Amino acid sequence: MQQRQCVILQGERDWCQSSSQALLEDFDTNNIIALSTQSDDVQNIPQKQAQRHLGKEFDAVVFDALDEFNPDSLGAIVGTIIQGGAIIIWLASNKPASLSMQRFMRVIAEFEQQHEHFTVVQQGQSVTKLPAPLLSTDDRIVLTDDQQQAVKAISKVVHGHRRRPLVLSADRGRGKSASLGIAAAQLLKEGKQTVLVTAPSLATVDTVFEHASRLLADAEPSAGLISVKGAEIRFVAPDVLIESDLKADIVLVDEAAAIPASMLEKLLQKYSRIVFSTTLHGYEGTGRGFAVRFQKTLDEKTPNWHHYRMETPIRWLKNDALEAFSFESLLLNASPVDDDLIADADVEQCQFECIDRQALIHNEQDLNELFGLMVLAHYRTRPSDLQMMLDRDDVSVYIMRFQGHIVASAWLVKEGGLDDELSANIHAGNRRLKGHLLPQSLLAHVGITTAGNSNYQRIIRIATHPAIQRRGIGQKLLEQIINQTECDIVGTSFAASTDLLGFWMRSGFSPVRLGLHHDDVSGGHSVMMLNAISEQGKTVVKNAQQRFQQQWPHLLRHDFKQLAPELVITLFQMMEDNEVLLSEWDQLEIKAFATEQRGFEFSQFSLWLCLGKVIQQPKFRQLTLTQQQLCVMAIMQQRDWSEISKRLTFTGKAQCITALRQAVTSLLAST
Repeated sequence: MQQRQCVILQGERDWCQSSSQALLEDFDTNNIIALSTQSDDVQNIPQKQAQRHLGKEFDAVVFDALDEFNPDSLGAIVGTIIQGGAIIIWLASNKPASLSMQRFMRVIAEFEQQHEHFTVVQQGQSVTKLPAPLLSTDDRIVLTDDQQQAVKAISKVVHGHRRRPLVLSADRGRGKSASLGIAAAQLLKEGKQTVLVTAPSLATVDTVFEHASRLLADAEPSAGLISVKGAEIRFVAPDVLIESDLKADIVLVDEAAAIPASMLEKLLQKYSRIVFSTTLHGYEGTGRGFAVRFQKTLDEKTPNWHHYRMETPIRWLKNDALEAFSFESLLLNASPVDDDLIADADVEQCQFECIDRQALIHNEQDLNELFGLMVLAHYRTRPSDLQMMLDRDDVSVYIMRFQGHIVASAWLVKEGGLDDELSANIHAGNRRLKGHLLPQSLLAHVGITTAGNSNYQRIIRIATHPAIQRRGIGQKLLEQIINQTECDIVGTSFAASTDLLGFWMRSGFSPVRLGLHHDDVSGGHSVMMLNAISEQGKTVVKNAQQRFQQQWPHLLRHDFKQLAPELVITLFQMMEDNEVLLSEWDQLEIKAFATEQRGFEFSQFSLWLCLGKVIQQPKFRQLTLTQQQLCVMAIMQQRDWSEISKRLTFTGKAQCITALRQAVTSLLAST
């Protein structure tokens, strides 16, 4: 039984190259890949393309970290190395300057002492060739018990009760995607007609289709499609699937954690037999954040959902040292403090602190609690975020502690301080900078010409431990940051939701922009919110607020016509009171629409003027939820009556108009 091996070569490039050739002398060069642009005799790919090779298998990988070190790529490529295979990492021999690399080297030293399959070789030392892997691809087709149980669980979703979805989770390399493919093929053999597969990309499900086609001898496979006598396994992109009228015996969602939560919820509502598959400790570190957040949706929508976790690796042995090394060095297994240890935490007992990152790399408990908190709170926390947090001088990290444990944290990055010429070019659309999201957006999108030279602190990550949320600890953290930070404006940008908008508003932040395009992670629109610290900052924020409020009614009828009514109402109520005055004619039109039979089209402008003011007032919330949504969609967004009828379950335009008259009558009665 062969363990996977890791050799660290520290020296100059030519020596690393020749030593790698000596180490891999007995390996098949056709099954070796180098994450480098300067390695001889084997296939070279840039580090950033490592994720394209997920699901593939290699006997050996050469990872060239002499000039750059991409931790996401290392985490991705480790999962492609088979049992008995090897990774060779090239590192410079000089002491690393960055904190993240200092910690990485310390972990390497610890593993070299603890594991015989870990070796560090300095330039000048000799190397001995490594034994090549013994297994062939055919030897690894036999299913593990885990895979057999996973296939049964998937089958049960089809044959059991409706509305009982399955969440299939595993660390990378457990055969999760293969199990999906095997189950899909078995369902077609049983006579099922349609298995739909969705994932972040077609490449993600290569393994699913490969294993399905192996079991279907009569299949006609093509990219994303396997057809057998009229039955099919078909890949459909998530957004296309949501909008389609496709029927299915089952929908298989692979790498669900990388799909926006809003899309997953729509798929859950649309299909009564569905499987969500996700990686827990993958290179992207998203799985546990997905599990915590999506579980709430499952509990609410489908309380009888099931979960099966796969434990047994298929590409390497149990207790594999290389997997353990990737988990520890890249903090893929980082976890926040246990719930029980902080159950009694309250805001008065928590201490505010600015993290000393030099000390942090020598305190694994703090580092795990801090990074683990972000992994849980954010879908796409990656190893590169750890690198960024430790190494960038413009990043600050603040925390709240309870009895020594980190229970809340915020990461901030400095922005702004741009000169007038650069600001003018950004405003004119002639320049774009890397970073500086807040001032650039204010200049380029909002049109505030004076926004560039202000100094900003942008909150790029914030999280409170799930076990103690809604106790005011996150708000106390923000309050302390605002009181102590030296800048003109503290700001943030995040996927808008009513809960999050309320949290930031209670902390003194105001919305100044809503992104026109959907956020890649959440599927929602990103909102930018600011809190002015200095007088200069107050002027910038005031101008941005006014611009947003002026443009908001127009944007609602065009760019945000499909925005959820609840978000529309929340954003309206966060704005300053609208000073619109209704003429006598406007008032007569509104009354005639509400209490008589005046046509909506002839009263629409007056209703629009009126609602723009009334929606900001508490009395608007006295309407029923359906009435609130109807007012927003019909008057502010001017959606089609057919769409409104479908969303609110009205029979058609006539019933919508009747309900709208009743809603306006209720508003008039409360005025």
